[in-house]
Formats: sequence, C-alpha cells, structure tokens
Amino acid sequence: MSYGGGVFSLGYTGASDGADLQSPWSGYPGYTSVQVKDFNRAGEDALILKGSYDFTRLGLEGVTAYALFVHGWDRVDPITKSSVPNENEFNADLQWRPKWKFLDGLWFRVRYAYVYQYEGPEYNLDDFRVIVNYDVPLL
Repeated sequence: MSYGGGVFSLGYTGASDGADLQSPWSGYPGYTSVQVKDFNRAGEDALILKGSYDFTRLGLEGVTAYALFVHGWDRVDPITKSSVPNENEFNADLQWRPKWKFLDGLWFRVRYAYVYQYEGPEYNLDDFRVIVNYDVPLL
C-alpha cells in the first residue's frame, strides 16, 4: 500500500517442519529475509511489517528511510521435531543519495538491526552498519 512518499508492506513466509527452506542459488529470496535473519527455518512461520518513506516531498531529495519488524514463531529442530526458541527482528535504515553534481555517484547508508530470541534462553543481537558506496563510471 502506498500514499504520498510512504509505502506500507506486509508479507508472510511459512516452512514445513521437515527441513529449513532451501536456497541452492546462495541467498534466500523470501519476503521475510532481512538484515540478520532469514526466518526460513523448519516449521517457522514469519510475518513482516514494513514502512518506508521518501522524504523528497519534505525538501530532502535523495533521502529515504524504512523500519520493519519480523515476528517468527513455531520453529522446530528438523531432525528431532523438538521446539526451538523463536526470534523477532527489528530493522531501521536511512539512505541518502546526494543530488549535488560534485557528489554524483555517492550513496550513504546507515542500518541497524536488533534480533531477540523469546520463549527460551535470552539471546539478543545488535547489528549496526555504516555503508558508503560509489558508482564508478567506466564508460
């Protein structure tokens, strides 16, 4: 769903309890694959809620941001079928692609993820990334 510069997304992934979802082509292309976790393990159901916004309408051309939350539940060990602690993940992302000629090709990005395990031993993970990309014109 979108309105103005904002977009709201909703997605779902479900896996049977026989095995983790497979990805023989390398990365897992599921709706709930986010910064740290893929939410593609045996028996796991996952729901993602994401909101993003392009700040151009507010005079900040080239600035975008999003926040998302993934809730994962019903994981099992694919061999023993015993319950495994479930996890959630929150992500926030801020990007700026300057429109000034002298910064043409630069792209700045700050990302944060927080993963937490529930219904089992407490496990939390913070992941913070600062990324600077530059498109090198070859032709």
